[in-house]
Amino acid sequence: MSEGLKKPKGNGERETITVSLKPEIAERLAAFCREMKIAPDLVVERALADYFREGDVSH
Repeated sequence: MSEGLKKPKGNGERETITVSLKPEIAERLAAFCREMKIAPDLVVERALADYFREGDVSH
């Protein structure tokens, strides 16, 4: 196959953002991800999806 015909690899429908966390939360996230063998960005994405799915985001 010709190299020129390949599509560039991207992140699909995801948009890259930067999030600042308190050190304690960042440590807990890192420990959880190590234990569960899951990427931190996936954990945050799922948590935010659940948060906004609840309907009431006034909290």
